[in-house]
Amino acid sequence: MAQIRFSLAQIEAFTSVCEAGNLTQAAKRLRKDRTTVSELIEYLELDLGYALFDRSTRPLQLTAAGQRLYRQARLFLQEAEAFNLLAEQIPQQVSQQLTLCYDPFTPRPFLVELTQALHQQGIRLDLLMMERADAELALEKGNADMGIYQAVNRSISEKFKWRAVGAIEFAAYAREGFFPTSTPVPLLSLASSMQLMPFRHLPDPMAKRLQISDHIQIVNELALLQSLLALGQGWAFLPTHLQPQQSPQVVQWDTELGQRGLLHPMVALWKPGAGAELLNIVEQMQQIYGRYESE
Repeated sequence: MAQIRFSLAQIEAFTSVCEAGNLTQAAKRLRKDRTTVSELIEYLELDLGYALFDRSTRPLQLTAAGQRLYRQARLFLQEAEAFNLLAEQIPQQVSQQLTLCYDPFTPRPFLVELTQALHQQGIRLDLLMMERADAELALEKGNADMGIYQAVNRSISEKFKWRAVGAIEFAAYAREGFFPTSTPVPLLSLASSMQLMPFRHLPDPMAKRLQISDHIQIVNELALLQSLLALGQGWAFLPTHLQPQQSPQVVQWDTELGQRGLLHPMVALWKPGAGAELLNIVEQMQQIYGRYESE
């Protein structure tokens, strides 16, 4: 790329004189003194090695070379104006793009309504499904802005702030006839049967609530997990809002656990120092989730 020998100020001065017809009017348009504009034109002509204006005429007339250069100068300034406009808008555009991490159990209607609400406010919400450990790492590195996950009943540490959003109700699901005993299914039957687990890495507090069996098969794609349930390859604790019983031959089983420990809080996570905009979004998450739970 050839070195650019001319400044933006010189090109602005040149086009202004072309359009104003004299140095005085061009200086007023540029909010510069007449001498400065004159010097910018003279130095531009010296660098070019030829005259741009016929100074024997009033108003100033472009030379043939000046006429050719003016058209290109005007295009150049239009591109510069577009660049300036884009540069001014970038900080606002960046602040309007946020990333939310969530796990497979987060209610999809809630995420859809949240995304729609933010879209109406000019905020684009990128949605990334990942397990909590991966989300916390993404938040630490600045690759995500927020997360919504099941509470793990432990101190989150100074790395993150959190706020309760709502809760998820869990139940045991399996194929019809999977458990030979009548309901409620004893804990011994749950513990001795294959449990399908939709998480690779389950935090200890969650494992104590959700992992009953000593026999675990990890299947972190919900559609595949539900297919395995229908085939009778195991049982699983799943959120009731997923309605797993709609899969062929999959039913909800009453267990000796009853409802104890099967209602899990959901929390929003973010890094300390978040601005008012993000905190406002967290409040909207609470309101939307509250409407979702009441339906």
